[in-house]
Amino acid sequence: MASNIEPSNIDGSYPVAGQDNSSQGMRDNFSAIKTNFTEAKNEIVDLQNDKASTNAESDFSDNIVKRAILKDNSETVYVHGTDGGTITLNHENGHYQTLTTNASVTLNFINFPLNLMLARIILDITFNSTADTLTIPSSVLVAGNVSGGDGSSDTITVPTSGRYLYEFMSPDGGATILMHQLGNNYI
Repeated sequence: MASNIEPSNIDGSYPVAGQDNSSQGMRDNFSAIKTNFTEAKNEIVDLQNDKASTNAESDFSDNIVKRAILKDNSETVYVHGTDGGTITLNHENGHYQTLTTNASVTLNFINFPLNLMLARIILDITFNSTADTLTIPSSVLVAGNVSGGDGSSDTITVPTSGRYLYEFMSPDGGATILMHQLGNNYI
């Protein structure tokens, strides 16, 4: 952002000491000073309102960050705890979510970003029992590598209890969700 402050509009040598000075010169200097203070105030307010902050939560409002180089970063883990029934995977809770079953689970998805933005959630789920099934919405397209999924049903029955990782991705705001399994049962 270019500054609109013009220090050259102020005559630093005016008024001249020991001589009768025109009041017009004083008015011109005061007018230029007032204009510069007004511009400075506007620029400072813009900086305060639009800055990225290290001491408060920043909201970059879906802006694109280009050519970023990240090092030693991490992703938030959202813990659903031990539960069964309907579980909602909220994209705003983070990309990595965990769950341990104590009954069968039915998944719902909310808050995927807009169309043409790829969203993903990794679900780290520990099945306490093979009787604890996982039911997914019919909008979810299941890859062939999902253990216990046969493509003809929205219910997945894992072959053994244990820990499974599933990745859900949507490029269209959640209208279509792609699901695949990451690895096998983790022991």
